Amino acid sequence: MNKKTVIAAILMAATTGTLGTRAFARVNVDINIGQPAPIIVAPPPPPRHRIFVERRPRFMFTPPLGFYVSVDGPYDMVYYGDRYYVYDDGRWFGARSYEGPWVFIEDHRLPGRLRRYRHEDIRRYRDEEFSRHGHDRDRHDNGRGHDRERWR
Repeated sequence: MNKKTVIAAILMAATTGTLGTRAFARVNVDINIGQPAPIIVAPPPPPRHRIFVERRPRFMFTPPLGFYVSVDGPYDMVYYGDRYYVYDDGRWFGARSYEGPWVFIEDHRLPGRLRRYRHEDIRRYRDEEFSRHGHDRDRHDNGRGHDRERWR
């Protein structure tokens, strides 16, 4: 017998079980086409923002906008629909009180009237209205709160 015949006989015996051992076959198929799809995990929402307002800002109703805008204070603050909004560091934050706690608000969750205007436009309208009526104390709430009846 030649060498090839002996090897073939051993292999045949191993696969048929005539040598007393069992042969196990294992198949593993991997198909890789291009790069694997990246797993995108949404970042957690930003923590409550540290906005500190020492005293209630004065607000002025700005008719072109249809809501109150602060005329003093450390932040550009808006009062609309029983909530306060602050634009800080390129993002909007909202709270039920001017004292906070301030929570990040995605743009699409802002009230439509507020979302309608860019922050720069809100400032511009506020500044124009203040320059026209800044001396008129009746246009401000003077820190007493928002007297809605006065503005109707």
